[in-house]
Amino acid sequence: MASAQIGVQAVGSLDARRPLRGARRPNPVFSDEYGVVRQVLIRARQDAGLSQRALAARLDKTASHVAMIERGQRRVDLLEFCRIADSLGIAADALVQRISHELGALKGAA
Repeated sequence: MASAQIGVQAVGSLDARRPLRGARRPNPVFSDEYGVVRQVLIRARQDAGLSQRALAARLDKTASHVAMIERGQRRVDLLEFCRIADSLGIAADALVQRISHELGALKGAA
């Protein structure tokens, strides 16, 4: 019986080290700030006259890959961001400036 209690305590102590599901940090992909990044990328794609499928072809990715980025289900790292900008015919720093401007507007609205 004592060993069963120890086992329960050990499991309990392991669980105590893991964050509870409700206590997890929010995923930054769903933040308002990251939403700005997604919206700038979506507008840039649309301004370039490209569908998700066309952009995906230029990136050598699937259309669902681009859709996941635009829905906020997938993050974009710096290298991928640069590849996207290049595929849209826009300098990466110009896209960053757009994002920075939009973030400033978001901050001002808060």
